[in-house]
Amino acid sequence: MSQQILLVEDDAALRELVVYNLEIDGYDICTEADGLAGLNAARKKPSPDLIVLDVGLPKMDGYEVCRTLQQDPETASIPVIFLTARTTMDDKLQGFESGAVDYLSKPFKMPELKARVRALLRQSQMGRQQAKEAEAVAAKAQAEAAEAQAAAAKVDEEMAQAASIQRSLLLTEMPNIEGVDVYAECRPAKHVGGDLYDLIVRRDGQLCVVEADVSGKGMPAALIMTATRTALRAAVNMAKNPQMMIDMVNDSLYDDLTTTGKFVTSMLLFYKVDEREVTYVNAGHSLVMYCPSGGETKIIEADGPPLGVLSFFEYDQQVFTLNPGDVLVLSSDGFCEAEAPNGEMYGYDRLLDTVTVLSNSLDSAKEIAAHLFDAVTTFAGDAEQADDQTLIVMKGE
Repeated sequence: MSQQILLVEDDAALRELVVYNLEIDGYDICTEADGLAGLNAARKKPSPDLIVLDVGLPKMDGYEVCRTLQQDPETASIPVIFLTARTTMDDKLQGFESGAVDYLSKPFKMPELKARVRALLRQSQMGRQQAKEAEAVAAKAQAEAAEAQAAAAKVDEEMAQAASIQRSLLLTEMPNIEGVDVYAECRPAKHVGGDLYDLIVRRDGQLCVVEADVSGKGMPAALIMTATRTALRAAVNMAKNPQMMIDMVNDSLYDDLTTTGKFVTSMLLFYKVDEREVTYVNAGHSLVMYCPSGGETKIIEADGPPLGVLSFFEYDQQVFTLNPGDVLVLSSDGFCEAEAPNGEMYGYDRLLDTVTVLSNSLDSAKEIAAHLFDAVTTFAGDAEQADDQTLIVMKGE
């Protein structure tokens, strides 16, 4: 398709001369004899590829025509050459200030006009091509962004479904066991997490309490958590004591944990109702706290490594009595490692002090848990929760 040039010139003879020479070169020429008509012609569709514009025109001078075109987004990109008898430097400056890209003084040589027309049309064509390429790139980027957003939304939906399934695996109704008040809750940092708690009444009447924390976060940790829960549930009524149960679970999980590079810290205990006796094994779960009635909280140290570290380890099980008013708190490291906006961590000492105050001032396990969650949440303020927070509270009655 021929490139279109709009010639606005009131000198009829000159107009015919320019049209004749430019049409020889294959251009499609449209002419107007006054500024207002030239402005209207420039606004028609399709827009001209170039405008050759006189300055001294009837009805509207060329400077005003050019300024008006520049103010309209539809015509601002059309290149304008002034073809005029005004030759002073001020005239040229005014022409360029009005928006022209070239200025040719009369009298002129036709080869020079043709050369300038060719150069400007070539530049204009390149500019349009670059603009089209930029639009194509922008459209592609927008489409890719939309696809990424849709994919992210799908992932979020799947993660939300996974979180719902995971929550369904955690107890919401606490077992009613004589002599002890029990409460458990997990607040994952993301949609899904690697923390686990379970409270199971065994066939012999003992209460089995488990809290576990899979290394890492997100979906990989959640998958290991599910496998850990399955192994625990399979072993709970087969094992005679916590030591045997932890060995069975470790044996079941070891190969998978080694393959995935994961490990699981775990606190596992049996509570015998008649004797108020707690028998436990602590497999690398560092945040187990015991507060005797009216006393101060101390940490129950781990008896051995987390599950999945060694193929076989002879864990030692410990025994103590949970008397009325005594409190046992099993906590994941999401509590002591909770950070305030300034980066300060909640820490072990603050956690122990908080557990001491709450254990000696509140009557129920649920109240103690709720206040402990609140204390850590208040400390963290607007800071994002970086790790799962899981809590089991047992209080002797």
